[in-house]
Amino acid sequence: MGAELSQFFLAPHPLGSGTRDTTTCVVQHRADPGAPTVVLVTGLGVSMSEPRYLWAILARELAGQGLNVLQYDHPGQGDSSLTGRPATLDAVRTAARSVAEQGRRIGSGRLVIVGYGLGNLLVAELLRAGEAEAGVLICPATHRWRAAAGHTASLSALATRDRVAPDELQDETAVALLLDALVGEPYQPPQPAGAVGAALLAAAAAAAGPAFAGLRGTRALVIAADPRDRDWARRAGLPVREIDHEPTSWAPTWHWSYEPRREVLDAVTGFVHDALAGPAPAGPPVPAAPVRTPPPAVTESVSGPAGSRISSLAFTSGGRRLLGVLHEPAPRPEGTPEPVCLIYEPGNPGQRVDIHECGPALAHAGAARGVPVFRYDSRGMGVSDGSFTHSTWSHRLEDLTAAMARLRAAGVAERFVVVGNSAGARLAAMAAHARPEVTGAVLWGPILSEDGEGPAPRLRRVEGTLAAEWCGLWQGVAYNRDDRGRDYLKLLRDSGVPVRVVYGDQEIDGDGPRTMLAEIARRPSWDLSVVHGSHGFSSRGLAEAVRLTADWAAAAARHPVPDAPVGGTVHDR
Repeated sequence: MGAELSQFFLAPHPLGSGTRDTTTCVVQHRADPGAPTVVLVTGLGVSMSEPRYLWAILARELAGQGLNVLQYDHPGQGDSSLTGRPATLDAVRTAARSVAEQGRRIGSGRLVIVGYGLGNLLVAELLRAGEAEAGVLICPATHRWRAAAGHTASLSALATRDRVAPDELQDETAVALLLDALVGEPYQPPQPAGAVGAALLAAAAAAAGPAFAGLRGTRALVIAADPRDRDWARRAGLPVREIDHEPTSWAPTWHWSYEPRREVLDAVTGFVHDALAGPAPAGPPVPAAPVRTPPPAVTESVSGPAGSRISSLAFTSGGRRLLGVLHEPAPRPEGTPEPVCLIYEPGNPGQRVDIHECGPALAHAGAARGVPVFRYDSRGMGVSDGSFTHSTWSHRLEDLTAAMARLRAAGVAERFVVVGNSAGARLAAMAAHARPEVTGAVLWGPILSEDGEGPAPRLRRVEGTLAAEWCGLWQGVAYNRDDRGRDYLKLLRDSGVPVRVVYGDQEIDGDGPRTMLAEIARRPSWDLSVVHGSHGFSSRGLAEAVRLTADWAAAAARHPVPDAPVGGTVHDR
């Protein structure tokens, strides 16, 4: 049976009051109902596909080898952010057990779990409890956990706080160390994680020591990029696979470079197949699946804040199955204008959750103002099917067009505003110019051309095409051919749609912003806002950008531009 890609929400018990704090968004790559299952558990504050699509690539490889694979976002994070409340460690543990149980139920009952960041703690706990046959810990950074746990006063103060953004915690040494361990890498301002529950951080610090100490005697592999992880694994009697990476300004951590990423993928797939090569253990420590009546609830939609509805929405483009999440507001009162729908488009590479978890933040803000918001992963990006190597802006326009057709068929909206973040602004410009149903564009820190900075790219043949390394991935030459010579600013100008541009106050003096500012000054229907931060904004600046965008879209619904005919072929305005 070929791998099937699906997405749903999973609750550890029937949906009802109080269950949303432990409900998770799950992506399932199911190859064979009788096969073993691998569960991928990511870090805190990042999407289930991260880092840099590594989880999604690993899932596709394992599914292609005949295994069932589940990946999910932790409660309170990413696409499992259903209430706006920070998750607790108990909620995160409950969700992990629920996904593990689902993994046993869909297949043969045999289960291997793979962790990164916070996922390493959960893998250690599940292995120690005998709820999985084997597990992998990727760069567990046990030295950071230990160092943070020694700062009891800082952790006690942290436990009293609510939801906090990572960039607000960098001045507190112990907390910054702990955050690095939970996210899964040293905090990198260009790719910041989303806001996290402070009490969860403090509770995890206390839980890490016993969890990692309990791994002795379990079937676990440690993948180490740091000699301190290697030494700890050897002292614990665990097998270790070392990977080499020398940090640079362009590759600050191992997953920004292709070779260490490939080493990790090969180490995980090799260990999984070795662990599952023989018969399942006859007795302890692996128990039968915990008996729950009824079993975990699977649904395609759940309730969100303030009467909103959050739904999984899949569609096909270019022969690939693409996965998205739709946030719809509470039902509109009689006589309320038909809404526009915001569609979020990330940069390159990006995904539907994105830095600062700005995708879900925008979705919740839009729904609160009566504006539906759709976020999806284009082909080869995030958790959707396909290969990033063959991604181009023209392909992404095809995907966006298919997404809008799917939303129109579902009765969500007839008019759309595209929010393009960073290089995603190029797609917003293309859509505004080519698609009559796009009636506005919002550009966050737009990058409309490649700046040529950085080291000369390495080239090699990948998947039948010549490709250049980009952020640890391979980007085919078709991307540059497709992008070259396209005047995105002219496309926006000629589209005639209203445009809202948002820059960080620390990036606005660059050449690109100066060109955009001159254009804005000439166009009365174009607006400029400046928020705190550099490219990608700070957490405070992102919150302001989200508010401005949601308010702008709500106003567009109240005062729509004249309707253009919707449908038909792609055209130039």
